Amino acid sequence: MNTRKWVLVTGGSRGIGKALVIHLAKTYDVIFTWKNHASQAAFVESSCAQAYGNVKGYRCDGGDEEQVAQLAELLVSVQGAPFGIIHNAGITCDALHIKQASADWHEIINTNLNALFHWNQHLLPGMLARGEGSLILMSSVSAVKGNIGQVAYSATKAAMTGMTRSLALEVARFGIRVNSLLPGVIETEMSSALSTEEYKKIRSVIPVRRLGKPDEIAQVADFLLSDASSYITGQSIIVDGGLSA
Repeated sequence: MNTRKWVLVTGGSRGIGKALVIHLAKTYDVIFTWKNHASQAAFVESSCAQAYGNVKGYRCDGGDEEQVAQLAELLVSVQGAPFGIIHNAGITCDALHIKQASADWHEIINTNLNALFHWNQHLLPGMLARGEGSLILMSSVSAVKGNIGQVAYSATKAAMTGMTRSLALEVARFGIRVNSLLPGVIETEMSSALSTEEYKKIRSVIPVRRLGKPDEIAQVADFLLSDASSYITGQSIIVDGGLSA
């Protein structure tokens, strides 16, 4: 009989999400969502199946409440309430604020913020009833350090700080903890597309003189899910190599 707890990772097919799924699969059953990267999602599944098993990806747009409701109902009916939720899915759509397309603005808000509400509405009640669990909101150092062209993105990530604090107070008495992670510049598909000069420029402003690794974020997330962080809730933890110091 499988007794492992399960964790949901939204946006788990690439980048930090991929690292989260692969790292956490050592300890938990992991369900992850993806939206536009079927081949990458299949690669994550197969990689974990060979090493650990108990990993499954589902196509789901977190900004679509009906899609979330349908998948959440399926998951709970099969596996019960999750032990953890990592709200990782997000987009940037960088543009100067006065030139930001209205459709992009609303898409960023919907994907980065409304999706959290949708998932929590459908999965959090079961977690409260069970009386244990951990939520992690994947914010960004952009929440505390401004970036040109990221007004919309930064707004959603800063909103996660307030959401973390308030939700933590609401659910603490039920044994649920809520924290947020604020990664700095991490080596992902986006950073690999930078030119040599762009890469050097970014690296030069990071005190530790390197970009972060996705697994370094996954390790902190693992800590926040575990009993080792049982007295930590309502906190926003920055992991940025000193960029925001």
